[in-house]
Amino acid sequence: MNPAQPLATAVAVQDGEIVKVGATDDVVALRGPATDVVDLEGAALLPGFVEAHGHPLFSALTWGDPVIDIRAVHTPTYQAALAKIRRRVAKAQPGEYILAVGLDPTLHVGMREPTLDELDELAPDNPLSVTYFNFHGSFLNSKAIEACGLDRRLTPDFEDLIIRDSQGRPWKFCENASWYARDIFFEKCGKDRAVRELRDWVSKYATAGYTTSAEMGMVPEWAGYFDALRQQETLPIRIRVYEQGFLDKPYVSKLGSGDDHFKTIGIKFWADGSVFVGTAAVTNPYLNTDLTINKLGLPRDNRGQEVYTREEQKRLMEAAISQGWQLAVHTQGDVTIDVTLDLFEELLRAFPNANGPFRLEHCTMMRPDQVERAHKLGLVCSFFNPLAYYWGDPMREDMFGPEFGEEILPFGTATRLGMRISYHCDSPMTWPDPLVCLYFATTRRTQSGTVLGEGERVGIGEALKALTIDAAHHLQMDVEHPALQTICG
Repeated sequence: MNPAQPLATAVAVQDGEIVKVGATDDVVALRGPATDVVDLEGAALLPGFVEAHGHPLFSALTWGDPVIDIRAVHTPTYQAALAKIRRRVAKAQPGEYILAVGLDPTLHVGMREPTLDELDELAPDNPLSVTYFNFHGSFLNSKAIEACGLDRRLTPDFEDLIIRDSQGRPWKFCENASWYARDIFFEKCGKDRAVRELRDWVSKYATAGYTTSAEMGMVPEWAGYFDALRQQETLPIRIRVYEQGFLDKPYVSKLGSGDDHFKTIGIKFWADGSVFVGTAAVTNPYLNTDLTINKLGLPRDNRGQEVYTREEQKRLMEAAISQGWQLAVHTQGDVTIDVTLDLFEELLRAFPNANGPFRLEHCTMMRPDQVERAHKLGLVCSFFNPLAYYWGDPMREDMFGPEFGEEILPFGTATRLGMRISYHCDSPMTWPDPLVCLYFATTRRTQSGTVLGEGERVGIGEALKALTIDAAHHLQMDVEHPALQTICG
Protein backbone atom coordinates (compact mmCIF):
# COMPACT_ATOMS: atom_id res chain seq x y z
CA MET A 1 0.00 0.00 0.00
CA ASN A 2 3.02 2.29 0.34
CA PRO A 3 4.79 3.26 -2.91
CA ALA A 4 7.94 4.15 -0.93
CA GLN A 5 8.02 0.61 0.49
CA PRO A 6 5.86 -1.65 -1.68
CA LEU A 7 7.05 -4.92 -0.08
CA ALA A 8 7.54 -5.89 3.56
CA THR A 9 8.12 -9.16 5.34
CA ALA A 10 7.61 -8.27 9.01
CA VAL A 11 5.60 -5.95 11.26
CA ALA A 12 6.31 -4.84 14.83
CA VAL A 13 3.43 -3.90 17.14
CA GLN A 14 3.79 -2.26 20.55
CA ASP A 15 0.89 -1.39 22.86
CA GLY A 16 -1.60 -1.79 20.03
CA GLU A 17 0.31 0.49 17.62
CA ILE A 18 2.26 -0.56 14.51
CA VAL A 19 5.76 0.81 15.16
CA LYS A 20 7.72 -0.63 12.24
CA VAL A 21 7.08 -2.29 8.89
CA GLY A 22 9.88 -3.59 6.72
CA ALA A 23 12.46 -6.32 6.22
CA THR A 24 12.47 -9.20 8.70
CA ASP A 25 16.00 -8.55 10.00
CA ASP A 26 15.23 -4.89 10.70
CA VAL A 27 11.98 -5.63 12.50
CA VAL A 28 13.21 -8.63 14.47
CA ALA A 29 16.06 -6.46 15.81
CA LEU A 30 13.43 -4.74 17.96
CA ARG A 31 12.49 -8.01 19.67
CA GLY A 32 12.84 -8.12 23.45
CA PRO A 33 12.76 -10.99 25.97
CA ALA A 34 8.97 -10.73 26.39
CA THR A 35 8.15 -10.26 22.70
CA ASP A 36 5.60 -12.61 21.16
CA VAL A 37 6.66 -13.69 17.67
CA VAL A 38 4.05 -14.96 15.20
CA ASP A 39 5.28 -16.80 12.11
CA LEU A 40 2.63 -16.73 9.39
CA GLU A 41 4.34 -19.63 7.58
CA GLY A 42 3.92 -18.08 4.15
CA ALA A 43 0.45 -16.62 4.59
CA ALA A 44 -0.23 -12.93 3.91
CA LEU A 45 -0.92 -10.36 6.61
CA LEU A 46 -3.42 -7.88 5.16
CA PRO A 47 -4.04 -4.29 6.29
CA GLY A 48 -7.15 -3.40 8.26
CA PHE A 49 -10.05 -2.88 5.84
CA VAL A 50 -12.13 0.25 5.39
CA GLU A 51 -15.81 0.09 4.37
CA ALA A 52 -16.39 3.44 2.63
CA HIS A 53 -20.12 2.72 2.24
CA GLY A 54 -21.75 0.83 5.08
CA HIS A 55 -24.78 0.86 7.34
CA PRO A 56 -23.90 -0.80 10.68
CA LEU A 57 -26.74 0.95 12.52
CA PHE A 58 -29.29 0.38 9.77
CA SER A 59 -28.17 -3.27 9.73
CA ALA A 60 -28.67 -3.48 13.49
CA LEU A 61 -32.18 -2.07 13.24
CA THR A 62 -33.06 -4.33 10.30
CA TRP A 63 -31.79 -7.71 11.49
CA GLY A 64 -32.04 -9.70 14.70
CA ASP A 65 -35.07 -10.77 16.70
CA PRO A 66 -37.98 -10.21 16.04
CA VAL A 67 -37.27 -9.77 12.29
CA ILE A 68 -37.99 -12.85 10.16
CA ASP A 69 -35.01 -13.56 7.89
CA ILE A 70 -36.38 -15.07 4.66
CA ARG A 71 -33.34 -14.45 2.42
CA ALA A 72 -32.91 -16.97 -0.36
CA VAL A 73 -29.41 -17.85 0.84
CA HIS A 74 -30.96 -20.14 3.47
CA THR A 75 -34.68 -20.10 2.54
CA PRO A 76 -34.38 -21.03 -1.14
CA THR A 77 -38.03 -21.23 -2.19
CA TYR A 78 -40.93 -18.80 -2.04
CA GLN A 79 -43.13 -21.39 -0.33
CA ALA A 80 -40.47 -21.95 2.34
CA ALA A 81 -40.37 -18.20 2.95
CA LEU A 82 -44.15 -18.11 3.41
CA ALA A 83 -43.98 -21.09 5.77
CA LYS A 84 -41.37 -19.30 7.90
CA ILE A 85 -43.64 -16.26 8.12
CA ARG A 86 -46.61 -18.42 9.16
CA ARG A 87 -44.58 -20.03 11.95
CA ARG A 88 -43.61 -16.63 13.33
CA VAL A 89 -47.18 -15.30 13.07
CA ALA A 90 -48.41 -18.30 15.07
CA LYS A 91 -46.19 -17.20 17.97
CA ALA A 92 -47.07 -13.51 17.80
CA GLN A 93 -49.25 -11.55 20.18
CA PRO A 94 -52.38 -10.04 18.60
CA GLY A 95 -51.50 -6.64 17.19
CA GLU A 96 -47.73 -7.25 17.21
CA TYR A 97 -46.05 -5.72 14.15
CA ILE A 98 -44.31 -8.46 12.12
CA LEU A 99 -41.51 -7.72 9.66
CA ALA A 100 -40.13 -10.30 7.20
CA VAL A 101 -37.04 -9.29 5.23
CA GLY A 102 -35.42 -10.89 2.20
CA LEU A 103 -38.08 -11.48 -0.46
CA ASP A 104 -36.05 -12.10 -3.61
CA PRO A 105 -37.66 -12.40 -7.06
CA THR A 106 -34.26 -13.16 -8.61
CA LEU A 107 -33.32 -16.10 -6.36
CA HIS A 108 -36.43 -17.41 -4.57
CA VAL A 109 -37.62 -20.44 -6.53
CA GLY A 110 -41.30 -20.09 -7.41
CA MET A 111 -41.42 -16.45 -6.40
CA ARG A 112 -44.44 -14.30 -7.28
CA GLU A 113 -45.82 -11.13 -5.79
CA PRO A 114 -48.10 -11.88 -2.81
CA THR A 115 -51.58 -10.36 -3.13
CA LEU A 116 -53.14 -8.17 -0.44
CA ASP A 117 -55.68 -10.91 0.33
CA GLU A 118 -52.87 -13.44 0.77
CA LEU A 119 -51.01 -11.10 3.10
CA ASP A 120 -54.18 -10.59 5.15
CA GLU A 121 -54.63 -14.36 5.32
CA LEU A 122 -51.00 -14.84 6.41
CA ALA A 123 -51.46 -12.51 9.39
CA PRO A 124 -55.16 -11.83 10.06
CA ASP A 125 -54.53 -10.32 13.51
CA ASN A 126 -51.19 -8.63 12.97
CA PRO A 127 -49.64 -5.86 10.90
CA LEU A 128 -47.31 -7.61 8.43
CA SER A 129 -44.65 -6.14 6.16
CA VAL A 130 -42.77 -8.37 3.70
CA THR A 131 -39.72 -6.49 2.46
CA TYR A 132 -37.51 -7.04 -0.55
CA PHE A 133 -33.93 -8.19 0.03
CA ASN A 134 -32.67 -4.77 -1.15
CA PHE A 135 -34.96 -2.73 1.16
CA HIS A 136 -36.29 -0.54 -1.65
CA GLY A 137 -39.81 -1.95 -1.59
CA SER A 138 -42.26 -3.95 0.51
CA PHE A 139 -45.73 -5.49 0.58
CA LEU A 140 -48.02 -4.57 3.48
CA ASN A 141 -51.21 -6.25 4.64
CA SER A 142 -54.29 -4.22 5.55
CA LYS A 143 -53.47 -4.05 9.25
CA ALA A 144 -49.93 -2.81 8.54
CA ILE A 145 -51.25 -0.11 6.20
CA GLU A 146 -53.63 0.99 8.95
CA ALA A 147 -51.03 0.74 11.74
CA CYS A 148 -48.53 2.88 9.78
CA GLY A 149 -51.15 5.43 8.82
CA LEU A 150 -50.38 4.90 5.15
CA ASP A 151 -54.10 4.86 4.38
CA ARG A 152 -54.10 8.48 5.58
CA ARG A 153 -50.80 9.52 3.93
CA LEU A 154 -51.83 9.24 0.29
CA THR A 155 -50.33 12.64 -0.42
CA PRO A 156 -48.80 13.31 -3.87
CA ASP A 157 -45.25 12.62 -2.63
CA PHE A 158 -46.34 9.17 -1.44
CA GLU A 159 -48.93 8.38 -4.11
CA ASP A 160 -46.24 7.94 -6.78
CA LEU A 161 -44.54 5.38 -4.51
CA ILE A 162 -47.64 3.29 -3.84
CA ILE A 163 -48.80 0.61 -6.25
CA ARG A 164 -52.43 -0.46 -6.11
CA ASP A 165 -53.88 -3.86 -6.87
CA SER A 166 -56.56 -4.64 -9.45
CA GLN A 167 -59.23 -3.45 -7.01
CA GLY A 168 -57.51 -0.11 -6.46
CA ARG A 169 -56.27 -0.97 -2.96
CA PRO A 170 -52.80 0.22 -1.85
CA TRP A 171 -50.62 -2.84 -1.47
CA LYS A 172 -47.04 -2.50 -2.76
CA PHE A 173 -44.86 0.30 -1.40
CA CYS A 174 -41.58 1.57 -2.88
CA GLU A 175 -38.71 3.73 -1.62
CA ASN A 176 -39.78 6.39 0.93
CA ALA A 177 -43.24 4.89 1.42
CA SER A 178 -41.70 1.52 2.29
CA TRP A 179 -39.07 3.14 4.54
CA TYR A 180 -41.77 5.03 6.42
CA ALA A 181 -43.45 1.74 7.35
CA ARG A 182 -40.09 0.21 8.25
CA ASP A 183 -39.20 3.06 10.61
CA ILE A 184 -42.46 2.58 12.50
CA PHE A 185 -41.43 -1.03 13.11
CA PHE A 186 -38.04 0.13 14.43
CA GLU A 187 -39.76 2.52 16.84
CA LYS A 188 -42.02 -0.22 18.16
CA CYS A 189 -38.99 -2.45 18.85
CA GLY A 190 -37.52 0.15 21.23
CA LYS A 191 -34.11 1.65 22.01
CA ASP A 192 -32.73 -1.24 24.09
CA ARG A 193 -33.12 -3.66 21.22
CA ALA A 194 -31.46 -1.21 18.80
CA VAL A 195 -28.43 -0.68 21.03
CA ARG A 196 -28.06 -4.41 21.66
CA GLU A 197 -28.10 -5.21 17.95
CA LEU A 198 -25.77 -2.30 17.17
CA ARG A 199 -23.17 -3.75 19.55
CA ASP A 200 -23.41 -7.05 17.66
CA TRP A 201 -23.11 -5.40 14.24
CA VAL A 202 -20.05 -3.27 14.92
CA SER A 203 -18.48 -6.49 16.23
CA LYS A 204 -19.36 -8.18 12.92
CA TYR A 205 -17.41 -5.49 11.09
CA ALA A 206 -14.42 -5.85 13.39
CA THR A 207 -14.46 -9.65 13.10
CA ALA A 208 -14.50 -9.35 9.30
CA GLY A 209 -11.29 -7.31 9.47
CA TYR A 210 -12.69 -3.80 9.16
CA THR A 211 -11.20 -1.02 11.25
CA THR A 212 -13.55 1.65 9.87
CA SER A 213 -17.03 1.89 8.39
CA ALA A 214 -19.27 4.66 7.17
CA GLU A 215 -22.86 5.01 8.31
CA MET A 216 -24.39 6.28 5.08
CA GLY A 217 -27.59 8.32 5.08
CA MET A 218 -28.21 8.15 8.81
CA VAL A 219 -31.51 9.59 9.97
CA PRO A 220 -30.50 12.14 12.64
CA GLU A 221 -32.95 10.72 15.16
CA TRP A 222 -30.92 7.49 15.18
CA ALA A 223 -27.76 9.15 16.53
CA GLY A 224 -28.93 8.41 20.08
CA TYR A 225 -28.34 4.69 19.52
CA PHE A 226 -24.65 5.30 18.83
CA ASP A 227 -24.48 7.69 21.79
CA ALA A 228 -25.95 5.08 24.11
CA LEU A 229 -23.51 2.38 22.99
CA ARG A 230 -20.50 4.72 23.21
CA GLN A 231 -21.42 5.54 26.80
CA GLN A 232 -21.19 1.83 27.60
CA GLU A 233 -17.99 0.93 25.73
CA THR A 234 -15.42 1.99 23.13
CA LEU A 235 -16.48 1.13 19.61
CA PRO A 236 -14.25 -1.60 18.08
CA ILE A 237 -14.22 0.25 14.73
CA ARG A 238 -14.20 3.88 13.62
CA ILE A 239 -17.47 5.28 12.24
CA ARG A 240 -17.81 8.12 9.74
CA VAL A 241 -21.38 9.41 9.51
CA TYR A 242 -23.20 10.85 6.48
CA GLU A 243 -26.52 12.41 7.47
CA GLN A 244 -29.43 11.67 5.16
CA GLY A 245 -30.24 14.73 3.07
CA PHE A 246 -33.87 15.73 2.61
CA LEU A 247 -35.14 18.25 0.09
CA ASP A 248 -35.32 21.79 1.51
CA LYS A 249 -34.78 20.64 5.11
CA PRO A 250 -31.94 21.94 7.31
CA TYR A 251 -29.30 19.53 8.57
CA VAL A 252 -29.47 18.42 12.18
CA SER A 253 -25.86 17.31 12.56
CA LYS A 254 -22.90 19.62 13.03
CA LEU A 255 -20.14 19.21 10.44
CA GLY A 256 -17.06 17.60 11.98
CA SER A 257 -18.71 16.84 15.32
CA GLY A 258 -17.30 13.86 17.20
CA ASP A 259 -13.84 12.39 17.48
CA ASP A 260 -11.58 9.88 15.71
CA HIS A 261 -13.84 6.98 16.66
CA PHE A 262 -17.12 8.63 15.63
CA LYS A 263 -17.40 11.70 13.42
CA THR A 264 -20.01 13.31 11.16
CA ILE A 265 -18.43 14.32 7.84
CA GLY A 266 -20.98 14.27 5.03
CA ILE A 267 -24.45 14.23 3.49
CA LYS A 268 -25.88 11.36 1.46
CA PHE A 269 -29.09 11.23 -0.55
CA TRP A 270 -30.75 8.84 -3.01
CA ALA A 271 -30.96 10.19 -6.58
CA ASP A 272 -32.65 7.00 -7.84
CA GLY A 273 -33.60 3.62 -6.44
CA SER A 274 -32.71 -0.01 -7.07
CA VAL A 275 -32.30 -2.12 -10.20
CA PHE A 276 -34.22 -4.90 -8.43
CA VAL A 277 -37.36 -2.81 -7.93
CA GLY A 278 -37.12 -1.15 -11.32
CA THR A 279 -36.50 2.29 -9.83
CA ALA A 280 -32.96 2.81 -11.18
CA ALA A 281 -33.14 5.23 -14.13
CA VAL A 282 -31.51 3.57 -17.17
CA THR A 283 -31.16 4.47 -20.86
CA ASN A 284 -31.55 0.93 -22.19
CA PRO A 285 -34.79 -0.64 -20.93
CA TYR A 286 -35.06 -3.78 -18.88
CA LEU A 287 -35.69 -6.98 -20.81
CA ASN A 288 -39.30 -8.15 -20.92
CA THR A 289 -38.92 -11.53 -19.20
CA ASP A 290 -40.76 -13.64 -16.69
CA LEU A 291 -38.50 -12.19 -13.99
CA THR A 292 -39.09 -8.54 -14.84
CA ILE A 293 -42.79 -8.71 -15.80
CA ASN A 294 -44.22 -11.39 -13.51
CA LYS A 295 -41.84 -11.61 -10.53
CA LEU A 296 -40.67 -8.00 -10.27
CA GLY A 297 -44.00 -6.65 -11.51
CA LEU A 298 -42.39 -4.08 -13.82
CA PRO A 299 -44.12 -2.47 -16.80
CA ARG A 300 -42.91 -3.50 -20.23
CA ASP A 301 -39.76 -1.74 -21.46
CA ASN A 302 -39.24 -0.28 -18.01
CA ARG A 303 -36.55 2.39 -17.73
CA GLY A 304 -37.01 3.27 -14.07
CA GLN A 305 -37.10 6.82 -12.76
CA GLU A 306 -35.17 9.36 -10.73
CA VAL A 307 -36.28 10.38 -7.25
CA TYR A 308 -36.10 14.12 -7.92
CA THR A 309 -36.48 16.53 -10.79
CA ARG A 310 -33.24 18.08 -11.99
CA GLU A 311 -33.95 21.33 -10.13
CA GLU A 312 -34.83 19.49 -6.93
CA GLN A 313 -31.62 17.46 -7.10
CA LYS A 314 -29.65 20.65 -7.74
CA ARG A 315 -31.12 22.21 -4.59
CA LEU A 316 -30.18 19.14 -2.58
CA MET A 317 -26.61 19.12 -3.88
CA GLU A 318 -26.07 22.86 -3.64
CA ALA A 319 -27.29 22.94 -0.04
CA ALA A 320 -24.66 20.39 1.01
CA ILE A 321 -21.76 21.72 -1.06
CA SER A 322 -22.35 25.38 -0.19
CA GLN A 323 -22.35 24.60 3.53
CA GLY A 324 -19.03 22.75 3.37
CA TRP A 325 -20.26 19.18 3.57
CA GLN A 326 -18.77 16.27 1.69
CA LEU A 327 -21.50 14.85 -0.55
CA ALA A 328 -22.26 11.24 -1.52
CA VAL A 329 -25.01 10.55 -4.09
CA HIS A 330 -26.72 7.18 -4.55
CA THR A 331 -26.60 6.60 -8.32
CA GLN A 332 -27.54 3.23 -9.77
CA GLY A 333 -28.69 3.98 -13.32
CA ASP A 334 -26.77 5.71 -16.10
CA VAL A 335 -29.53 8.30 -16.65
CA THR A 336 -29.23 9.34 -13.01
CA ILE A 337 -25.46 9.43 -13.31
CA ASP A 338 -25.64 11.76 -16.34
CA VAL A 339 -27.80 14.23 -14.41
CA THR A 340 -25.60 13.99 -11.32
CA LEU A 341 -22.41 14.58 -13.34
CA ASP A 342 -23.99 17.61 -15.03
CA LEU A 343 -24.89 19.07 -11.65
CA PHE A 344 -21.48 18.35 -10.10
CA GLU A 345 -19.80 20.08 -13.05
CA GLU A 346 -22.02 23.13 -12.60
CA LEU A 347 -21.69 23.30 -8.83
CA LEU A 348 -17.94 22.72 -8.75
CA ARG A 349 -17.54 25.78 -10.97
CA ALA A 350 -19.60 27.76 -8.48
CA PHE A 351 -17.77 26.33 -5.45
CA PRO A 352 -14.20 25.56 -6.59
CA ASN A 353 -12.92 25.08 -3.02
CA ALA A 354 -15.67 22.64 -2.03
CA ASN A 355 -15.00 19.96 0.58
CA GLY A 356 -14.43 16.74 -1.40
CA PRO A 357 -13.82 14.19 -2.55
CA PHE A 358 -17.40 14.03 -3.78
CA ARG A 359 -18.73 10.55 -4.26
CA LEU A 360 -20.98 8.46 -6.52
CA GLU A 361 -22.38 5.43 -4.70
CA HIS A 362 -22.91 1.91 -6.17
CA CYS A 363 -22.58 2.97 -9.86
CA THR A 364 -24.15 -0.30 -11.03
CA MET A 365 -25.09 0.68 -14.61
CA MET A 366 -22.36 3.31 -15.06
CA ARG A 367 -20.95 3.61 -18.58
CA PRO A 368 -17.19 3.84 -19.31
CA ASP A 369 -17.58 7.38 -20.70
CA GLN A 370 -19.24 8.39 -17.44
CA VAL A 371 -16.34 6.95 -15.45
CA GLU A 372 -13.93 9.07 -17.49
CA ARG A 373 -16.01 12.18 -17.02
CA ALA A 374 -16.36 11.60 -13.27
CA HIS A 375 -12.60 11.19 -12.94
CA LYS A 376 -11.95 14.44 -14.83
CA LEU A 377 -14.28 16.21 -12.41
CA GLY A 378 -12.31 14.83 -9.46
CA LEU A 379 -15.15 12.59 -8.26
CA VAL A 380 -14.66 9.12 -6.79
CA CYS A 381 -16.85 6.01 -7.15
CA SER A 382 -17.69 3.41 -4.53
CA PHE A 383 -18.68 0.09 -6.13
CA PHE A 384 -21.00 -2.53 -4.60
CA ASN A 385 -19.10 -5.69 -5.64
CA PRO A 386 -21.20 -8.33 -3.81
CA LEU A 387 -24.24 -7.15 -5.77
CA ALA A 388 -22.71 -8.66 -8.90
CA TYR A 389 -21.28 -11.68 -7.08
CA TYR A 390 -24.71 -12.73 -5.72
CA TRP A 391 -27.11 -11.32 -8.33
CA GLY A 392 -24.98 -10.84 -11.45
CA ASP A 393 -26.40 -13.94 -13.16
CA PRO A 394 -30.07 -12.89 -13.19
CA MET A 395 -29.04 -9.31 -14.05
CA ARG A 396 -27.19 -10.57 -17.13
CA GLU A 397 -29.65 -13.23 -18.26
CA ASP A 398 -33.07 -11.88 -17.30
CA MET A 399 -32.85 -8.14 -16.57
CA PHE A 400 -30.41 -6.39 -18.93
CA GLY A 401 -29.02 -9.00 -21.32
CA PRO A 402 -25.38 -9.98 -21.95
CA GLU A 403 -24.33 -6.68 -23.55
CA PHE A 404 -25.26 -4.48 -20.61
CA GLY A 405 -25.06 -7.18 -17.93
CA GLU A 406 -21.38 -7.66 -18.72
CA GLU A 407 -20.66 -3.95 -18.18
CA ILE A 408 -22.04 -3.51 -14.67
CA LEU A 409 -19.72 -2.05 -12.02
CA PRO A 410 -16.93 -0.74 -14.30
CA PHE A 411 -14.29 -0.52 -11.57
CA GLY A 412 -11.53 -1.84 -13.84
CA THR A 413 -12.02 1.12 -16.16
CA ALA A 414 -11.96 3.49 -13.19
CA THR A 415 -8.77 1.93 -11.83
CA ARG A 416 -6.96 2.19 -15.16
CA LEU A 417 -7.90 5.87 -15.39
CA GLY A 418 -6.32 6.46 -11.99
CA MET A 419 -9.51 7.07 -10.01
CA ARG A 420 -9.19 6.23 -6.32
CA ILE A 421 -12.19 3.92 -6.00
CA SER A 422 -13.57 1.85 -3.13
CA TYR A 423 -15.54 -1.39 -2.79
CA HIS A 424 -18.32 -1.98 -0.29
CA CYS A 425 -20.78 -4.64 0.90
CA ASP A 426 -23.71 -2.28 1.63
CA SER A 427 -25.02 -4.16 4.65
CA PRO A 428 -27.77 -4.89 5.53
CA MET A 429 -28.17 -6.13 1.93
CA THR A 430 -25.07 -8.32 2.24
CA TRP A 431 -22.96 -9.03 5.32
CA PRO A 432 -19.62 -7.18 5.71
CA ASP A 433 -17.10 -9.38 3.91
CA PRO A 434 -14.07 -7.72 2.29
CA LEU A 435 -12.90 -11.03 0.83
CA VAL A 436 -16.01 -11.26 -1.36
CA CYS A 437 -15.18 -7.75 -2.61
CA LEU A 438 -11.60 -8.83 -3.34
CA TYR A 439 -12.68 -12.05 -5.03
CA PHE A 440 -15.07 -10.36 -7.45
CA ALA A 441 -12.64 -7.50 -8.13
CA THR A 442 -9.88 -9.86 -9.20
CA THR A 443 -11.97 -12.53 -10.97
CA ARG A 444 -15.30 -10.89 -11.95
CA ARG A 445 -16.87 -14.28 -11.16
CA THR A 446 -20.40 -14.59 -9.80
CA GLN A 447 -21.29 -17.23 -7.23
CA SER A 448 -22.16 -19.57 -10.12
CA GLY A 449 -18.69 -19.10 -11.65
CA THR A 450 -19.86 -16.94 -14.56
CA VAL A 451 -17.40 -14.21 -15.55
CA LEU A 452 -19.02 -10.79 -16.03
CA GLY A 453 -16.91 -8.40 -18.05
CA GLU A 454 -13.48 -10.01 -17.94
CA GLY A 455 -11.87 -6.73 -19.01
CA GLU A 456 -12.98 -5.06 -15.78
CA ARG A 457 -10.84 -7.32 -13.58
CA VAL A 458 -8.06 -5.74 -11.50
CA GLY A 459 -4.97 -7.07 -9.74
CA ILE A 460 -4.89 -7.96 -6.07
CA GLY A 461 -2.75 -4.94 -5.18
CA GLU A 462 -5.17 -2.57 -6.90
CA ALA A 463 -8.12 -4.30 -5.23
CA LEU A 464 -6.54 -4.01 -1.79
CA LYS A 465 -6.08 -0.28 -2.22
CA ALA A 466 -9.82 0.04 -2.86
CA LEU A 467 -10.46 -1.56 0.54
CA THR A 468 -7.76 0.31 2.47
CA ILE A 469 -6.06 3.60 1.67
CA ASP A 470 -8.34 4.62 -1.18
CA ALA A 471 -11.45 3.80 0.84
CA ALA A 472 -9.92 5.88 3.64
CA HIS A 473 -9.53 8.71 1.12
CA HIS A 474 -13.28 8.51 0.42
CA LEU A 475 -13.87 9.07 4.15
CA GLN A 476 -11.40 12.00 4.29
CA MET A 477 -9.17 10.05 6.67
CA ASP A 478 -5.99 10.90 4.79
CA VAL A 479 -6.60 14.46 5.98
CA GLU A 480 -7.04 13.37 9.60
CA HIS A 481 -4.05 11.01 9.71
CA PRO A 482 -0.76 12.50 8.44
CA ALA A 483 0.83 9.07 7.89
CA LEU A 484 -2.00 8.12 5.52
CA GLN A 485 -1.65 11.43 3.72
CA THR A 486 2.05 10.70 3.11
CA ILE A 487 1.35 7.20 1.80
CA CYS A 488 -1.54 8.38 -0.36
CA GLY A 489 0.52 11.24 -1.82
